[in-house]
Amino acid sequence: MAAPRPRAPRTRSRRTGPRRAVAGLGALALAVVLAACAGGDPASSAGEAAQRSAAGASVTSGADCLAPQVLAALGFAGASSTAHPDVPEAGPVPGEFTAVSAVLCTTGETLTDAAGRWAAVTATRLEGDVRPLVTALTASATVPAAGSTPAACAADAPRADLWLVDALGAAVRVTLPAGGCGTLPVALSEGLDALDAVDVEHYPVELVGPRATASPTGG
Repeated sequence: MAAPRPRAPRTRSRRTGPRRAVAGLGALALAVVLAACAGGDPASSAGEAAQRSAAGASVTSGADCLAPQVLAALGFAGASSTAHPDVPEAGPVPGEFTAVSAVLCTTGETLTDAAGRWAAVTATRLEGDVRPLVTALTASATVPAAGSTPAACAADAPRADLWLVDALGAAVRVTLPAGGCGTLPVALSEGLDALDAVDVEHYPVELVGPRATASPTGG
């Protein structure tokens, strides 16, 4: 999966000091006239920028593969744990977010203990050049249409949920094609494969094969 280069941080506009207020008004009027001649509306542009920012996924304090919303997306709606706080719904990659790593949450693994066999969630922390992955996540071919609802996922299909993480550990949960059900598009798979798995953890979340207990024998 390929990722777009993170956009450079927006620069702050300087405020004009009190002594330059009059001159500033003249310059502002000229700028508005020029913008109107060019077909641009400052208020409209600001509104569009705010709308684009709002359309991106919400930033949270860190990635969590066991959050209730993530477990539900992975097919474990009944296994939501109150030990993990709620996280925002998945959304598009915010333009101002600069990812340096990723956390991939997947299904398909099983674990066995004294209680029996458990379906597990695998959390894989990935590091490396995330630009190809971000490019793939923002490509029109892989971004789901606004308001679209993924088709129901087959019970045995693998599922995935993905977080992007910045240098300070803040994370965004990003939308995957088909809701992360089944095989990911080639560009996304290649973007993930290009990264190094630096940490892999398996967490049992649903008991799917209870261990049979020996029935007591009569005396």
